[in-house]
Amino acid sequence: MKRSNPDCNRGIGLVAYRRDWFSKRRYCSKHCRDAFMVDAPNLLKRFVVSLVAFVGLIVPVTFTTAVLAAPPARQDAPHLPGCDRNLADASVSVAAMQTRIKSLSGVDRSEICTATRLYFLEVVKARAVMALCKSGTERERDLGRFDVDVAHANEAIAARCL
Repeated sequence: MKRSNPDCNRGIGLVAYRRDWFSKRRYCSKHCRDAFMVDAPNLLKRFVVSLVAFVGLIVPVTFTTAVLAAPPARQDAPHLPGCDRNLADASVSVAAMQTRIKSLSGVDRSEICTATRLYFLEVVKARAVMALCKSGTERERDLGRFDVDVAHANEAIAARCL
């Protein structure tokens, strides 16, 4: 029968000694049982090596999986055909509406409301064109400017026309 202590030459007889209740290793005598102990520094060394090997395998695999599963980098907005012309038309129409509103200083209140509503519409249209056709930091800056213009026009409509 196989013995747990490799230094022992005796076979296991009628009585086999175990270290505790759940141990499966058998020893030929109490002396053999007590003499054979697991080397603690060796056990710690094996644990550390196993831990480093585990981490060495898991970290690169996890990183690689995360990189492969990540969505592709966001590309700049595609340059749609006619964007240059649409941007130019939008800026011209907004500028024309601004000059029309500035020229209406002593005119009837209903005309000012109509012009302000049309300006609001033109700014919203120009913002939509800008959002589609521009990209990068310039896009964010211009959209912020248009958002402020939309808010001011909306406030002016609420103050004068309601």
